[in-house]
Amino acid sequence: MNQELELSDQLMDEGFTPFGEISELTKESILDKEVFEHIFSMDNQVARTTLIIKLQDKARELGNIRSFDKLLKAYQTEFAQKFKQRGSNTIQFTQPPIKDLKCGKWECEDTGVTKSTLGAGMIPQTIVACSHPILPVERLINVDSETEKIKLAFFKDNKWQYITIERSVVANKSNIIQLSDRGIEVNSENAKDLVSYIADVVSLNAKEIPVSRSTDRLGWIENEFAPYVDDLKYDGDIAFKDVYASIKEVGEYEEWKEVCRKVRKDSKIAHLLLASSFASTLNQMLGVLPFVVHIWGGTGTGKTVGLMLAMSVWGNPEVGKLVRTLNATQVALARYAAFVHDIPFAGDELQTIKNRWDSFDNLVMYLTEGVDRGRGKAYGGIELLKEWNCCFLFTGEEPITKATSGGGVKNRVIEVEATEKVIADGNFVSNFVRKNYGHAGKEFINNIPKQEELQKRYREIFQEILEKTDTTDKQAMAMATILLADEISTENIFKDEKLTIEDVSKWLTSSKEVDVSTRAYEWTMDWISQNIKKFKDTDGNIGEVWGKYNEDEDTCLVNKTVYAEALNKAGFDFTAVIRNFADRNQIERNTQGKFTHSTKAYGIKANYIKFRLEPDKSDIAYEENYQQSMEDLPF
Repeated sequence: MNQELELSDQLMDEGFTPFGEISELTKESILDKEVFEHIFSMDNQVARTTLIIKLQDKARELGNIRSFDKLLKAYQTEFAQKFKQRGSNTIQFTQPPIKDLKCGKWECEDTGVTKSTLGAGMIPQTIVACSHPILPVERLINVDSETEKIKLAFFKDNKWQYITIERSVVANKSNIIQLSDRGIEVNSENAKDLVSYIADVVSLNAKEIPVSRSTDRLGWIENEFAPYVDDLKYDGDIAFKDVYASIKEVGEYEEWKEVCRKVRKDSKIAHLLLASSFASTLNQMLGVLPFVVHIWGGTGTGKTVGLMLAMSVWGNPEVGKLVRTLNATQVALARYAAFVHDIPFAGDELQTIKNRWDSFDNLVMYLTEGVDRGRGKAYGGIELLKEWNCCFLFTGEEPITKATSGGGVKNRVIEVEATEKVIADGNFVSNFVRKNYGHAGKEFINNIPKQEELQKRYREIFQEILEKTDTTDKQAMAMATILLADEISTENIFKDEKLTIEDVSKWLTSSKEVDVSTRAYEWTMDWISQNIKKFKDTDGNIGEVWGKYNEDEDTCLVNKTVYAEALNKAGFDFTAVIRNFADRNQIERNTQGKFTHSTKAYGIKANYIKFRLEPDKSDIAYEENYQQSMEDLPF
């Protein structure tokens, strides 16, 4: 180009052009076609502008400058239109994932993606959209959100690599810069052009670029179950891509069933874990809320191996695959729950997150609600609200609920203490399930009865649990789901003995244990006993007065303020339990029907609650109320 510029300058300085000397041009010859074709054949803007100025001076001298300028403008317009009409290029990358894609005006070669355009002075210039091969190879339509993602292929480090990203990312020059984190050469200079290139290739190849259904989670999608759907592709978080891929069949299925039969026979807890793993997929069909099955006990009992066995139903049970550590934030736990969706969330070593929660009550309630809280996207907008229907299989060294846990928490947890080994030969079983897994889940899904039949059998088991135990309806719902799943898996897979209500009744929380008011009253009796000196005048030296114990009436006046503070500190809510105390005859109302008495205790007047210290009478009153509430249940 420098040589061309030097030659053009030399010729024009001497008055020569390819169509003759400028000085010899006539009024007619200066308007010849070859004059203007030569002007627009020049690639150097300086040389072209210099020639135009000299020709305009000559035309002005000849008295036909207007005609010359009109023709110059006409040729400029024609040149621009011809340039714009260029655009029948095809992608010329070496061995691209898709061949013969149209790319319009873009030139797609192994050196990158470029385009020629007209710059200032009608001079062609080259725009670089990307310095290496890149092209869209697939469009993915999410079956849940109906949003579209696009799969890009790019050649770097001597290999084709792939990334799946939201269309909104590649449609915006500010957002597309995020792709630089994945190795694509994009920055603030070429972002706009890369956006334009991708959009052009997608629009020009509507039929050539395949369109697929996609999902970002596991589990039920209407009547199909991911990943057991041939034409369904994963488009979700890259952090879960390996987990999604680990749901597959590996090893010997018959040998796996034989190992499971022996474990089921030797350990009811391991049998329960297997049944709970299958049960997770029934929650949505039965309308059962997510629940927790928590196995706790000392180290060395085989809890983790039991968890691995349960998850080998679906796929690779390695810790980090389908068995996850619970050492994660609340956001991370929610996102993983939304990802597994209908298969179990298997979390090992609950105690690792103990310091993150005042108690596990909030964690249990959060996870078993089955829905995440709304969050904004990093690049604008609001994330789709995540939901899940799975059950949670947890292990730990201590119970997940406490004496002060609310009734809602107690209801949502089936808690099992591992006083004996969950798996007798943990080393053999853990090594075995690492090499044999993933067969039973698909067979179970294929053998689930029709929904009407499934719900009918579920209601039968649920009713039988309520008749044979004193548990609550929510506990019965969770256990009925587990027993139903065990029944289906026993009949179609294991063909051995199924769990019975008698086997699992010891793990069901009784209605009294779930009832917060009952536990609060029991705590109150212990609290009065521990602080009895605060309620008695011993040798006229009572000290701090909290109330008054009346042994003859077997009652105790308790200062309302002192009691409410102590009760709330213990984890119970005063307002939530005091009315139940009155309804169960555990406290005496005053003559106006109020819960407190304005009276004196050892000469000190205050508002007191009058507790009846007659457990037998209180229990009878409670049983009568409980039986009435059971009769009112809509089952």
